[in-house]
Amino acid sequence: MKKLFDDDAFEGHDELVSEMVKGFKVLDADGQNSGIAGHLTARVDGADQLLGHQYGLSFDEVGFADVRLVDFGFSSSKQKQVSPSLAFHVALYQARPDIGAIVHTHPESVIAFSATGCRFNPVFQSALMLYRKVQHYDDYDGIIESSDLGQKFANYLSDGQILLLKNHGLISVGKTIGDAVCAAVIFHQNCRIQLAAMSSGYVSGFADDETQHKTLFEAADFLASEKIVKMRFEQLVRATQKNFLPVEQPEHT
Repeated sequence: MKKLFDDDAFEGHDELVSEMVKGFKVLDADGQNSGIAGHLTARVDGADQLLGHQYGLSFDEVGFADVRLVDFGFSSSKQKQVSPSLAFHVALYQARPDIGAIVHTHPESVIAFSATGCRFNPVFQSALMLYRKVQHYDDYDGIIESSDLGQKFANYLSDGQILLLKNHGLISVGKTIGDAVCAAVIFHQNCRIQLAAMSSGYVSGFADDETQHKTLFEAADFLASEKIVKMRFEQLVRATQKNFLPVEQPEHT
């Protein structure tokens, strides 16, 4: 396990690290800062490695110098710089070659929604990017620190994008950091809206209309397209920069 900026470890990862730091800022601004417990990781192309962040830092504290390069086979004796829970990220990456990034957070509205026992129903248009892509995990297996549990998560998630962990939080996966982050943000928003609708005693979402599957899948494909996800992520990043000075990348010699 290396600090990313030691020696030549940084070379070739500049853009990925930049996207990662932006992702942390977006998640923080969205109310998904989970203190020391949350994660955002990214797969390193062409290697059994991922990027994580210094264990013990909250999302708002993570900068370029806090990114860590981790081998998939990291042992417990080397888990001093990243959370041991990243073991489940490794299992998901190994089970799903299409996954390029993973988010795990604990927003209060997501936990509250999971505690109702209700199932995800897209109740606003943007949430259709997750149409038929949300799975529910109702077991509790203790503290998540094993690859075995990660494999169990992978089995439940199947080819989906969001795994809702009852009384715990969310796991969001994506082809890119922007994809995983945007899915987490949209899911969080849908939980808030669905909970508000439930307080009235009645919820009517898109998933209730069995006659509109073709139209709903077409909307889902558009909203989940690379172009739209990229635009959404860039807008979310710009929104965070209105209140914070941009983080400068360190110079390398």
